[in-house]
Amino acid sequence: MQLVAENLTRSFGSRRIVGPLSFAVEPGRVLAVAGQNGSGKTTLVKVLAGLLRPSSGQVFLARDGVRTPPRDASWALGWVAPDLSLYAELTAAENLRFFARLHGRPAGPGWAEERIAAVGLDPSRISEHPIRALSTGQRQRVKLAFATLHEPAVLFLDEPSSNLDDAGRGVVAKVVAEQRGRGLCVVASNDPGDLALADERITL
Repeated sequence: MQLVAENLTRSFGSRRIVGPLSFAVEPGRVLAVAGQNGSGKTTLVKVLAGLLRPSSGQVFLARDGVRTPPRDASWALGWVAPDLSLYAELTAAENLRFFARLHGRPAGPGWAEERIAAVGLDPSRISEHPIRALSTGQRQRVKLAFATLHEPAVLFLDEPSSNLDDAGRGVVAKVVAEQRGRGLCVVASNDPGDLALADERITL
């Protein structure tokens, strides 16, 4: 599945924030979106993910000659961003099991704990704590587990290393490497470590 943008722009009022841009991201590839704060990185990624509509041009997922707007293919997308909120009163495992059911994914005994361990957290140490009681770094890791629980074809990571230590940054690199095997990834960041994970880069 490709991610394709054609003459894409996004404006707020009379101010153009993004574009025009045209590009395609192939399966197995990682695209970095770089730029100074306020340059439009998050805006572009939200348009690519279907969370914002483009002001002109189009973005779509392409497979076998079929073009699908991202907003009609949420089942194929994963999303991590600073403003992503999980259910604060639920534990990490409860959040993951809940969203797995929404995606129609099997979530048998131990499944959520395996997902938590895969992002470098000890399930036994956080199992009794609601999301609101976790550290910012722990919550960021749970977001990564959430975004990949349905094995998305396209994974969007906005500032994925935010609030993470070196071990957490290693988890981001692991998630991106795994994503290459099942689809493509778009990373919006100015972090040198995040940018080093990419095959190609757009600088806004």
